[in-house]
Amino acid sequence: MQYGLDALQKWSEKWLLNLNINKCQVVTFGRPVDKSYNYNIRDYNNQTIPLEIRNQVLDLGIGLCSDEKLSFKEHIHVKINEAYMMLGLIKRNFKYLTIPTSILLYMSMVSS
Repeated sequence: MQYGLDALQKWSEKWLLNLNINKCQVVTFGRPVDKSYNYNIRDYNNQTIPLEIRNQVLDLGIGLCSDEKLSFKEHIHVKINEAYMMLGLIKRNFKYLTIPTSILLYMSMVSS
């Protein structure tokens, strides 16, 4: 994987697409994997910086956890809590609604 990181960095330098090294992290997925290896990346002063090893990462709004089962339990819990918060906001601020308006608010704000 270190070879792949080096190739990615050379490609990004060639095409003048700078990597934000502060946002670069290492996360491994799958069954037991050797997590003791430290991956490195070079900054633009040509200094080697070790990448942070994470167990959980947020990518495009989806929480990914590096457990052996590759489950999305944490992501599902976060989304359910967000839906309950939005439902509570609607209940507090819109007390006198007709049924069609309630359904419209629910469909557009909570279930999405």
